[in-house]
Amino acid sequence: MGFEEDWRGVVSGTDRDPGIGVAVGGRDGDVWTAGPDLLFPACSISKHVAAFGTLRLVADATLDLDTDVNAYLSTWQLPGSGTVTVRQLLAHTAGLTKNWYPGYAAGEPVPSLRQILRGEPPANTPKVRRELPPGTEFRYSGSHYAVLEQLLTDVTGTPFATLMSTLVLEPVGMADSSYDQCFPYEHQERAARGHRGGTPVPGGWHTQPEMAAAGLWSTPADLVRLEREISRATTGESALLPPDLAAQMLTPQVPGGFGLGTEIGDGCFGHTGQNTGYSCFSFAWPASGTAVAVMTNAEDRHDTLQALMTLAGRHYG
Repeated sequence: MGFEEDWRGVVSGTDRDPGIGVAVGGRDGDVWTAGPDLLFPACSISKHVAAFGTLRLVADATLDLDTDVNAYLSTWQLPGSGTVTVRQLLAHTAGLTKNWYPGYAAGEPVPSLRQILRGEPPANTPKVRRELPPGTEFRYSGSHYAVLEQLLTDVTGTPFATLMSTLVLEPVGMADSSYDQCFPYEHQERAARGHRGGTPVPGGWHTQPEMAAAGLWSTPADLVRLEREISRATTGESALLPPDLAAQMLTPQVPGGFGLGTEIGDGCFGHTGQNTGYSCFSFAWPASGTAVAVMTNAEDRHDTLQALMTLAGRHYG
């Protein structure tokens, strides 16, 4: 028996969410999938994908990991004292305001990214600023990726969703993925409706203008394609990212912290995520050349996801 046979036993008897998607990507590039053919918010895995795109800009010298972000930001400046770098944004070590972005319900006004950064209405989160000495400790916060999104847009002059499509989604073959917040409305027949405590999210889902932090829509199959590409990059087999940057992506930047947009586990790497109404994970086990992604349309599935993660590690770690 393998993960493909055993995973249903973990979720059997749970009916709180009608949609759970699973994908396994093998060393040969084949992708096995199970569950409804739905599109889900990738939640904070959006950060992992955005980090890959950012590193592609580092590879072509558009960005430098250790340059002050205010040297790149032209439409807004990060307030507070101390130098914050691109590396620190990617690794959550810049000490920025601790924000989790709940998104905006159907019918609610949606702020611009600059309104979110400034904490101005209709933003529903505090303004982003330096609160801890940059580079001193790991502090997970969506604020880091809100700043990164503005930086990437300012530097390239390209809308973020378009930029990520060009840098990551299209070349990796993630054809069912987009940061465009119109995407689920354009594919309503496949868009999974979120649930909180068994109750449907009004309107189905929230809009996430903080796209780099939490705005990607995707599928488990597309996410494992990215993890496999990162794995190939570490061994010099990727045309998209050089091995030195892939290695930095998978190296904790401070003790107990993340790599560059990447959670590091026991013999694995990837990212977890939770948005209003959804939860998910996407991880790769380099030793076996396997990646597993699970996406659900329920916010309160931590125990189920942890059990599936343990099961995947048992088979592929």
